[in-house]
Amino acid sequence: MEKVGDRIRLFSKVELLDPQEHKNLRWRCLKSECPSSCCLIPDRTFIVLEEVVSLSRYFPVVITVEIDERGKEERLLCAYFRLKEDKRGCVYLEEGVGCLLKDEKPYTCRQYPFFIKSGYLAIDLTCPGFSQTEGEPVWEGQYINPTFEQDFFAYSLKLEEQKNQTEEFLNMLFDLQLVVGGRLTYENIEVSFNMVDEEKLLSLPPNILKELQIKGYLRLIYAHLNSLQNWERLMKRCLNG
Repeated sequence: MEKVGDRIRLFSKVELLDPQEHKNLRWRCLKSECPSSCCLIPDRTFIVLEEVVSLSRYFPVVITVEIDERGKEERLLCAYFRLKEDKRGCVYLEEGVGCLLKDEKPYTCRQYPFFIKSGYLAIDLTCPGFSQTEGEPVWEGQYINPTFEQDFFAYSLKLEEQKNQTEEFLNMLFDLQLVVGGRLTYENIEVSFNMVDEEKLLSLPPNILKELQIKGYLRLIYAHLNSLQNWERLMKRCLNG
């Protein structure tokens, strides 16, 4: 398993699912027994438009610009689970209980360690829950076990289907020059992020504001802005660690 610092790097051993090569493969979530819990490793995850309103109640939802492996700029919506300095994992992970959000957690969490890569079903064998002996069989003959299809790949499909729509929304924000850098400080901790400038938003021509409202974008923008208050919870938790 590949490590970054003291943490294992997720998606460091990805394989496309194959009914022959993986015919005996099984999987189960090791929960508190997991030596490399996926709930402890990431500090954030990308999300799609359908998730913004619900996740804004729990996490800071911000705009992130990254450079992919081909050198292309990627604009993403991200929900932050924790600050990098906080080594305890997601703020909603409770020892002995697991995820407190259950059916409200992000789609990326709900799909892992199964996902879709370039239109094909794939798995991340970084996850120690895979084995030849323990857990549910991944395949039933030539077909994916319905449990995994319903409980995991259904959310992979949602992420895939809404990728373009989310990208369109973010490009619109940048084209309208609404995205600015934000910064919050709590005691000795400071966080920086990208956000929508509400003053610039409200100064847009009425016809553009009307279009944003019709598309449902205004609701998403204000969910994003309201979510920024969740930074304080992450900062307080980090200070009290």
